[in-house]
Amino acid sequence: MERGMKNSILVVALLVSGGLFAQVGINAGGSLLKGFGQPKPWGGIHIGVEIPRDDAISIFGRVTHHLKQNNKDSLFTSAVARDITTTPYTIPVSGISSMNYTILEGGTRYYLGNGYDYGWAAYGGTNLMLIFNGVKTKYSPYDEALYELQDGADRKGAIVSFAFGIGGGVKYTMTGVGTIYFDTNISYIVFGTASNAMASQQFAESGLFSQLLFNFNLGFRKDLLW
Repeated sequence: MERGMKNSILVVALLVSGGLFAQVGINAGGSLLKGFGQPKPWGGIHIGVEIPRDDAISIFGRVTHHLKQNNKDSLFTSAVARDITTTPYTIPVSGISSMNYTILEGGTRYYLGNGYDYGWAAYGGTNLMLIFNGVKTKYSPYDEALYELQDGADRKGAIVSFAFGIGGGVKYTMTGVGTIYFDTNISYIVFGTASNAMASQQFAESGLFSQLLFNFNLGFRKDLLW
């Protein structure tokens, strides 16, 4: 009876210790985003977590922010006089729009080679993305005491979209130090909505927005026990 109790206590202790010391990887690094048909990529940074289910499969989450980029083409609208006696009553106004990307990403990875914890390995899997685009337009100077922009000529807006994709990469784990990784993914936006008329124009016509995105990430992962 005493030996059986000791064995039971040992089993419980092992189960508890296994639950207490779960593994989680914290990662961060640089990112590059390229939209299909767009002339320039967006540079940015990312931070994320990765939790291995075993040595061959993990789940991950990542937040990436890409800095704004200006549209090469100008937008044109009109400003209307605040007083009907002002001449001219309307004047043309041009503007340059800019857009950034903030991406919330999550998915599953499957490892080949030495696996999640050791040495060299390749990995691939699927991902889902929730994408936020901050859109701004800077208009050319005009006399704002006499004129105001027509309705719909907003200065700020946002686009929210949802995408899915596939990705893969390689990593090298240095025991006791951490993991260096490089990965890329291809994602397609299946749904998007704009907050106002100006953002909607960017969503529909702008050279800054693309439904097909290529993302590249280089970074460092540190695994922790908790």
